[in-house]
Amino acid sequence: MKNPGVKVMSEWQLAPILGATNVNDTVNWYCDMLGFTCEHGVYQGVGDEGGIYGIIHRDGIQLHIQIRRREVQPPDRQTIESEVYLYVQDAVALEDEFKYRGVPILRGLTKGPNYDLEDFIIQDPNGNRLIFGSPPSSPAGQ
Repeated sequence: MKNPGVKVMSEWQLAPILGATNVNDTVNWYCDMLGFTCEHGVYQGVGDEGGIYGIIHRDGIQLHIQIRRREVQPPDRQTIESEVYLYVQDAVALEDEFKYRGVPILRGLTKGPNYDLEDFIIQDPNGNRLIFGSPPSSPAGQ
Protein backbone atom coordinates (compact mmCIF):
# COMPACT_ATOMS: atom_id res chain seq x y z
CA MET A 1 0.00 0.00 0.00
CA LYS A 2 1.51 3.32 -1.05
CA ASN A 3 1.11 6.53 0.85
CA PRO A 4 1.27 9.48 -1.59
CA GLY A 5 2.93 11.70 1.04
CA VAL A 6 5.80 9.29 1.77
CA LYS A 7 8.89 9.00 -0.41
CA VAL A 8 9.89 5.36 -0.88
CA MET A 9 13.46 4.32 -1.61
CA SER A 10 13.68 2.20 -4.74
CA GLU A 11 17.01 0.58 -3.86
CA TRP A 12 18.25 -0.82 -0.60
CA GLN A 13 21.83 -1.37 0.46
CA LEU A 14 23.25 -3.35 3.32
CA ALA A 15 26.10 -2.27 5.61
CA PRO A 16 27.01 -4.91 8.21
CA ILE A 17 28.15 -3.61 11.60
CA LEU A 18 31.11 -5.55 12.96
CA GLY A 19 32.19 -5.29 16.57
CA ALA A 20 35.69 -4.27 17.66
CA THR A 21 37.40 -3.76 20.99
CA ASN A 22 39.54 -1.02 19.39
CA VAL A 23 37.92 0.66 16.39
CA ASN A 24 41.05 2.61 15.36
CA ASP A 25 43.20 -0.53 15.22
CA THR A 26 40.49 -2.50 13.44
CA VAL A 27 39.89 0.18 10.77
CA ASN A 28 43.66 0.36 10.20
CA TRP A 29 43.81 -3.44 9.82
CA TYR A 30 41.01 -3.47 7.22
CA CYS A 31 42.69 -0.63 5.31
CA ASP A 32 46.25 -2.03 5.48
CA MET A 33 45.46 -5.71 5.05
CA LEU A 34 42.26 -5.81 2.98
CA GLY A 35 42.55 -2.62 0.93
CA PHE A 36 39.55 -0.77 2.38
CA THR A 37 39.52 3.01 2.78
CA CYS A 38 38.13 5.15 5.59
CA GLU A 39 37.21 8.52 4.09
CA HIS A 40 35.80 10.20 7.19
CA GLY A 41 38.04 8.79 9.90
CA VAL A 42 36.96 7.16 13.12
CA TYR A 43 34.55 8.89 15.48
CA GLN A 44 36.35 9.36 18.78
CA GLY A 45 34.13 9.36 21.84
CA VAL A 46 34.93 10.78 25.23
CA GLY A 47 36.94 8.26 27.24
CA ASP A 48 37.25 5.76 24.38
CA GLU A 49 40.82 6.12 23.15
CA GLY A 50 40.31 3.35 20.60
CA GLY A 51 37.44 5.12 18.85
CA ILE A 52 33.74 4.33 18.74
CA TYR A 53 32.64 4.05 15.11
CA GLY A 54 34.19 3.91 11.65
CA ILE A 55 32.87 3.33 8.14
CA ILE A 56 35.12 1.64 5.58
CA HIS A 57 34.70 1.05 1.84
CA ARG A 58 36.08 -1.11 -0.92
CA ASP A 59 34.69 -1.80 -4.41
CA GLY A 60 31.15 -0.81 -3.55
CA ILE A 61 31.15 -2.69 -0.24
CA GLN A 62 30.67 -0.75 2.97
CA LEU A 63 31.36 -2.12 6.44
CA HIS A 64 30.74 -0.34 9.73
CA ILE A 65 33.06 -0.98 12.67
CA GLN A 66 31.56 -0.31 16.12
CA ILE A 67 33.06 -0.41 19.61
CA ARG A 68 32.33 -3.40 21.84
CA ARG A 69 33.17 -3.10 25.50
CA ARG A 70 33.10 -6.86 25.98
CA GLU A 71 34.40 -9.92 24.19
CA VAL A 72 33.45 -9.62 20.52
CA GLN A 73 33.26 -13.31 19.64
CA PRO A 74 33.21 -16.35 21.94
CA PRO A 75 36.43 -18.39 21.79
CA ASP A 76 34.59 -21.71 21.39
CA ARG A 77 32.68 -21.03 18.18
CA GLN A 78 32.40 -23.63 15.47
CA THR A 79 34.29 -23.11 12.21
CA ILE A 80 31.03 -22.81 10.26
CA GLU A 81 30.00 -19.66 12.18
CA SER A 82 30.60 -16.33 10.44
CA GLU A 83 29.33 -12.75 10.46
CA VAL A 84 28.95 -11.69 6.83
CA TYR A 85 29.07 -13.11 3.30
CA LEU A 86 30.48 -10.68 0.73
CA TYR A 87 29.80 -11.28 -2.94
CA VAL A 88 32.81 -10.24 -5.01
CA GLN A 89 33.63 -10.30 -8.71
CA ASP A 90 36.44 -12.89 -8.48
CA ALA A 91 37.03 -14.80 -5.24
CA VAL A 92 40.09 -16.58 -6.69
CA ALA A 93 41.86 -13.31 -7.51
CA LEU A 94 40.85 -11.76 -4.19
CA GLU A 95 42.19 -14.71 -2.21
CA ASP A 96 45.47 -14.40 -4.11
CA GLU A 97 45.60 -10.68 -3.32
CA PHE A 98 44.91 -11.28 0.37
CA LYS A 99 47.60 -13.98 0.55
CA TYR A 100 50.06 -11.56 -1.06
CA ARG A 101 49.13 -8.93 1.54
CA GLY A 102 49.72 -11.46 4.34
CA VAL A 103 46.09 -11.83 5.41
CA PRO A 104 45.58 -15.03 7.42
CA ILE A 105 43.12 -17.23 5.52
CA LEU A 106 40.94 -19.21 7.95
CA ARG A 107 39.59 -21.50 5.21
CA GLY A 108 40.94 -21.49 1.69
CA LEU A 109 38.94 -21.36 -1.50
CA THR A 110 36.24 -24.02 -1.67
CA LYS A 111 33.74 -24.69 -4.42
CA GLY A 112 30.32 -25.16 -2.89
CA PRO A 113 28.51 -28.01 -4.65
CA ASN A 114 25.11 -26.98 -3.30
CA TYR A 115 25.07 -23.26 -3.94
CA ASP A 116 27.20 -22.73 -7.07
CA LEU A 117 29.70 -20.36 -5.45
CA GLU A 118 33.35 -20.60 -4.54
CA ASP A 119 34.46 -18.81 -1.41
CA PHE A 120 37.07 -18.43 1.30
CA ILE A 121 37.02 -17.21 4.90
CA ILE A 122 39.18 -14.74 6.78
CA GLN A 123 39.05 -13.68 10.41
CA ASP A 124 39.81 -10.16 11.59
CA PRO A 125 41.74 -9.41 14.81
CA ASN A 126 38.44 -9.28 16.77
CA GLY A 127 37.37 -12.74 15.65
CA ASN A 128 34.80 -11.53 13.08
CA ARG A 129 34.68 -13.96 10.18
CA LEU A 130 34.07 -12.75 6.65
CA ILE A 131 33.35 -15.02 3.71
CA PHE A 132 34.21 -13.71 0.23
CA GLY A 133 32.53 -15.55 -2.65
CA SER A 134 31.77 -15.46 -6.34
CA PRO A 135 30.41 -17.80 -9.03
CA PRO A 136 32.96 -20.51 -9.87
CA SER A 137 35.59 -19.61 -12.43
CA SER A 138 35.03 -22.99 -14.10
CA PRO A 139 31.89 -25.17 -14.24
CA ALA A 140 31.37 -27.58 -11.34
CA GLY A 141 33.18 -30.86 -11.70
CA GLN A 142 35.78 -29.59 -14.16
